[in-house]
Amino acid sequence: MSKQDGLLQFDGAIENLSFYKTKRGYAVRKRSGVSGARISNDPAFKRTRENGQEFGRAGKASKLLRTSFRDMIKNTADKGATPRLTKEFVKVVKADATSDRGLRNVIDGEIGFIENFEFNMNSLMDTSLFAPLTANIDRVAGTGTIELPPFKPVEGIQSPEGATHFIITCGVSAIDFTGGKYESALVSSEVLVLDSNNTAPLKLTASVSPNSTFPMFLALSIEFIQVVNGKPYKLSNGTYNSMKVVAVSASV
Repeated sequence: MSKQDGLLQFDGAIENLSFYKTKRGYAVRKRSGVSGARISNDPAFKRTRENGQEFGRAGKASKLLRTSFRDMIKNTADKGATPRLTKEFVKVVKADATSDRGLRNVIDGEIGFIENFEFNMNSLMDTSLFAPLTANIDRVAGTGTIELPPFKPVEGIQSPEGATHFIITCGVSAIDFTGGKYESALVSSEVLVLDSNNTAPLKLTASVSPNSTFPMFLALSIEFIQVVNGKPYKLSNGTYNSMKVVAVSASV
């Protein structure tokens, strides 16, 4: 790397030189790498193009699932959730055993890789919620249901300091990865107290259109809040909130 001297200092490229700004001033370096035009047309980069096409499908699928659960994710996902979910969708695409290389896709892949995906590595669902739960997707009815038997919150939940209550949310999505569309719904519990008293049996059912032919996903989240003078306030630090894909049903 060389420094730019003189009165005229700028960002950009001239022939094989790149000019750019750094914290220490303006610099210049020789451009390297392969041009986009060559990657797009040169037979030598056929595999690169195939990998790029499949990665693009995985990225779009990841974004579509995140968008479908947007209202749940905004208070539960860590900063690394997006690349981690995309990585899982790359596995889904590569598991396609019928399409040619470069044409492998989510629908013909193994969508089951998304089951058990954790959106917050700082607070895994299995280390936040110890109470036994049942998760079920009913494709015919178009429902996703989560059930928890009575449990003592102080024993069944690992809560952060300052939390006095919690909310459990069930979300279901049916996603058309080919058409880039989705249908989703979510249902939340009432505000529950973090104490030593048994909760009532909890059954949350979210519904989309029945008889969907698209992959369906069921997600569970738990958010912690603090009640002050009778008013609930979500904790500003979402580090301890958890969200997980607890069930997946492939397309039919």
